[in-house]
Amino acid sequence: MSYTYLMPGPWLAQGSAPPAHVVIPFDVIVLAAMEYQNPELPGYHVIRVPLDDSGPPPNALDRRRIRHTAREIADRVRWRERVLVTCMQGRNRSGVLAGLAIRDLLGIPGAEAARRIRLARNGLSNPYFHAMVVG
Repeated sequence: MSYTYLMPGPWLAQGSAPPAHVVIPFDVIVLAAMEYQNPELPGYHVIRVPLDDSGPPPNALDRRRIRHTAREIADRVRWRERVLVTCMQGRNRSGVLAGLAIRDLLGIPGAEAARRIRLARNGLSNPYFHAMVVG
């Protein structure tokens, strides 16, 4: 497992799928990989948002779920909870969620949020998720 902090302080990080039963310094773990939703993660608040990263743009329901989860991530960071946003590789599904949360938290333009995710995690190579962050 690897992760990268996306803003100053230990409040928001993006990374690959966390193994079960490993202690990591977070309060909230977001599981965005559709194929990785079942691990038991005792001691953490887990947000499950199963997303696919394999093709057509997210449907309307997924887009709403993505935006809702990104707002929840931003709120939890505002409440000073340490949040790790994950998917299998820590690049695209976690990138769209973290990128939208960064836009909300820092008020920065979408293109800058996408640039930060690309630099930090080589992320947002999925053009549909990239377009959502750029907005």
